[in-house]
Amino acid sequence: MVRVTRICSKDRVWLTAVRPFAYTASAMAVALGVAIARHAGYPIRWVPLAITMLGVLCFHTGANLLNDCFDHRRGLDTQVLPTSGAVVRGWLTEAQVFRAAAFAMALGAACGLFLAWHAGWVVLLLGALGAVCALGYTTPRFCFKCLGGGDFAIFAAFGVLPVFGAFWVQTRQFDWLPVLWSVPIAMLAVGILHANNWRDIESDPGRGCRTIAGMLGVRGSARYYRLLVLGPFGLAGIYILPGCFSSLAVQTPPAVLIAFMALPLAIKLSSIKRSENPQAFAMLDGKTAQLHLLFSVLASVGFLLGRNQR
Repeated sequence: MVRVTRICSKDRVWLTAVRPFAYTASAMAVALGVAIARHAGYPIRWVPLAITMLGVLCFHTGANLLNDCFDHRRGLDTQVLPTSGAVVRGWLTEAQVFRAAAFAMALGAACGLFLAWHAGWVVLLLGALGAVCALGYTTPRFCFKCLGGGDFAIFAAFGVLPVFGAFWVQTRQFDWLPVLWSVPIAMLAVGILHANNWRDIESDPGRGCRTIAGMLGVRGSARYYRLLVLGPFGLAGIYILPGCFSSLAVQTPPAVLIAFMALPLAIKLSSIKRSENPQAFAMLDGKTAQLHLLFSVLASVGFLLGRNQR
């Protein structure tokens, strides 16, 4: 195992451990849910929004820390990469990271209890499902990540749970619009994970990690990745067509068409070939995260521009 032993500041150590660059995946899901609520004519409730964001980011932090802790214990993390956690670098012990994860999860749970008091039992249900995804993704006894269920956990944790949850906290009403629009950004979040797993397709099976990429193989993974990064634009086009979901009383404002400004990047990423451009392929997960951020920001702005008045 490669260890980095030079002394670093505490700030850098913990920033490396929690990986704040990944927060956009969860933060933008909350932002989209709030933008849809604002589009529906509801005023933004800033205190519940802040607590929602804090709770989601705490669970995201806890999941990141647990992932580093248990991946190191299983021998999955043995090499220092630019985005590696602090455990594999030798900056923190597994026990230190586990305690930090427990603190983050406890703070997230406290936020959830406040929001349940504010917005009802639906928040408890959504929070419980989110906790299952965060804890089950990488924990030893039942690990979604090692049983081929990582993609499904990420789809739920960065899709319908935070998008609809943020919408519900603002409105306390059920609506199909946040459910439908959670799917495109969830697909892009899964695309980030899949790009990483696709890169590690040869090494993961030997370490006991079963992923969708490993099950699909190299060619199947390429097709799956294209579906994950191009599919959201197909869904967006369908959602914007008038009358497609009239039976559900769902209507997406035409302003959300600005999300298609992210399509050229999606096409560019979908055309990267593993064998022909290994350097670009190695950075595919980071570039997919940029696509997720761009699409989410544009879709949220589109909903805000097309908001109804109450």
